[in-house]
Amino acid sequence: MTTQDTTGKKFLRETDARILIDRKLRDAGWDPEDKNQVITEETSEAGRADYILKDGRGRGIAVIEAKRFSVEPASAKQQALSYAESIKAEFIFLSNGEEIYFWDYKNRPEQKVATFYSQRDLEKIQNLRLEQKPISVIPIPERYFKGGEWRMPRPYQKEAIQIMDKALEGGKRKMLLVMATGTGKTDTIALYLKRLFDAGIVNRALFLVDRIPLGVQTKEVFDEILKDHSSALLYGGKPKDESEIVISTLQTLYPQLPSLTSGYFDVIISDEAHRTIFGVYNAVLSHFDAIRIGLTATPSGYVDRNTYKLFGCWDEIEQKGKPTFVYSIRSGVKDGYLAGYDIAQIDTKVSLEGVNFEGEDYSPEDLERKINIPARNEQVAQAYFAEEEKRDPKRPRKAIVYAVTKRHAAQLAYYFNQAKPEHKGRFAEVITSDTEDPRGAIRRFKLEEMPIIAVSVGMMDTGIDAPMVENLIMVRPTRSPILYQQMRGRGSRLDHKINKKSFRIYDFAGVTKYFNDESYNPYSEIAKAKAGVPWGTEAKDFEEQEIEMPAGFIQVAETAPENIDVVIKRAYVEVGAEGEKIDSDDYQMAWERQIQELAQAEPLVRKIKEGQELSSDESMVLAEKLNSPKYYFNEANLQEAYHYPPGTLNEFVKTALGIAELPTEEQLYEDRINELFEAWLVDKNFTVEQAKILRLIKAQYIARRQPIDASIFEEPMFRALGGLNRVLQMFGEDDLKLTLEELNQRVFINT
Repeated sequence: MTTQDTTGKKFLRETDARILIDRKLRDAGWDPEDKNQVITEETSEAGRADYILKDGRGRGIAVIEAKRFSVEPASAKQQALSYAESIKAEFIFLSNGEEIYFWDYKNRPEQKVATFYSQRDLEKIQNLRLEQKPISVIPIPERYFKGGEWRMPRPYQKEAIQIMDKALEGGKRKMLLVMATGTGKTDTIALYLKRLFDAGIVNRALFLVDRIPLGVQTKEVFDEILKDHSSALLYGGKPKDESEIVISTLQTLYPQLPSLTSGYFDVIISDEAHRTIFGVYNAVLSHFDAIRIGLTATPSGYVDRNTYKLFGCWDEIEQKGKPTFVYSIRSGVKDGYLAGYDIAQIDTKVSLEGVNFEGEDYSPEDLERKINIPARNEQVAQAYFAEEEKRDPKRPRKAIVYAVTKRHAAQLAYYFNQAKPEHKGRFAEVITSDTEDPRGAIRRFKLEEMPIIAVSVGMMDTGIDAPMVENLIMVRPTRSPILYQQMRGRGSRLDHKINKKSFRIYDFAGVTKYFNDESYNPYSEIAKAKAGVPWGTEAKDFEEQEIEMPAGFIQVAETAPENIDVVIKRAYVEVGAEGEKIDSDDYQMAWERQIQELAQAEPLVRKIKEGQELSSDESMVLAEKLNSPKYYFNEANLQEAYHYPPGTLNEFVKTALGIAELPTEEQLYEDRINELFEAWLVDKNFTVEQAKILRLIKAQYIARRQPIDASIFEEPMFRALGGLNRVLQMFGEDDLKLTLEELNQRVFINT
């Protein structure tokens, strides 16, 4: 969504500002020409109101004070307040057409917002307050029902709830919870959402997830803990007004922003909040004037400074992030709520150093991405079973294998199955986005005897709740502490049915060594053997450790570099369970041919062709129909084929039908800059003159695509406004330096 840039236009009159205000009112569902909704130029003893917005019964509910472009909107607060109080209007908007401030003057300071509120938004707030209660008087339940049993909130979950209560009562509307995987983040936030509903603080919530399968899992939790509040998983289209909780991915929600006002959601919960800083995710969060709660399993030391700022947890004086609440994996293991873990590193020279083949060097990170060595993958299976035989050959343990590509996953599954022929190829199963019914495959892995091993690419790294998993097999290199934390967390849940108290990480890719992670397990002989050191007293989270040799290190024989397959360096898409490579252009042609054929036979495709929008349920049905052999047409594969990561299934359908075009790289680039810039600006408190300068800087960056420094103020357009000296007077030297640094880091360089 691109905000119109009026930089360079000499809008000097209030009437010019009103042109934009009228347009933005219409975007929010108001009709400025309907006197039953909007009155302009109303005069009374208290003064003159530029606009009065009415509720459904014709009463004034909000006042808009309009100012010309050169005037700071917030400077008109007192004038607007007197009039609002005189007609008993609850709310005030202050705007110069470009910027909008929303002032809920009885409850909180004015806030910069992206859009005007709709009539429904304003009435919703009024209605909530009729029976609103202090959140602290809502009791924390002694038990809640989930998974067919009654559970008691854990002490740290109660503590997190109480801390959030105090933050909210103290006027904070941004919070960040750092809770290790397996400690019940979703349960905790579900219990807290219930409190927000019961206290009359919120009416509609948004829960942002990274992938649809995680949304499905979240909805299952909400349907149990929040059974009295309707929830809907958004597959496409605008959210239905009757849903109190909307669960969505960023890609699904983002195209709907133009049809959603800043007051549409009252609270936004962002799962895995470390993903929210750059790109359109930040634009989504900044679009809504809502309570923000970030959830992450990432250790505090790895949470980005900008993430802390986004959730109001950055201490400028100490230059340090301070989460609202923290509960680490080490605490969970010590307190008996999480499984401990052992690490077994099984390294080969190829894994550690890479390989030279036909005169070209391939690094460890190139394995399976650029070069495939089947013999090494066979050795992974053999080494794994050799170690498991030493533990207990009679009891196979459920395991997740983290592979690099779909083809790599298929090859690993083949060798695991070859090593266990008695199971007739059912011992290991590939689970990727192209698996037929991936949700069913995950359910089978969790609940049935077979498969024992799930080989995954991306599908089971995050968010999958699988307490029966006792082994993690890492064949995928990663240098991301966030991803490693997520992958490791798949084993951390306890399972009393199998008396699981710990799990083991088999590391074939040097991941644990890279992060200096070591076994942390009270039930492990390795940990108990540490000379004279009581378990649990000296270990820290992996980002703070400095150790010489991880426990459980195993060196195996080198694999001969034979039967090597070098991946051709061209654009292709991997599809299907075997990871078949299809040229991107061929994939696009097949997709367009398939959709054009379906336009005649498939009602949902025909509906899109006729210009109608699919509902969320219809989008889900169409997605399931298309994601089938032989091409596996799904969003992930189409995004890769078209080199368009933000694309949705509906967009790709319209492209194939010829009724819409995907943006060009130039359009994408400019739109992205504008989106990031406007989202960043909403969270700031710049004056009108400062914002004008910043918009000029943005325009110059789009034109030149180079990092901005103070030399830009020697350009003619800035000299005409007073040059560097004038800009220094407006910002101050230190603030100008920080502002340019932040613009480069958060808006420009990270596009």
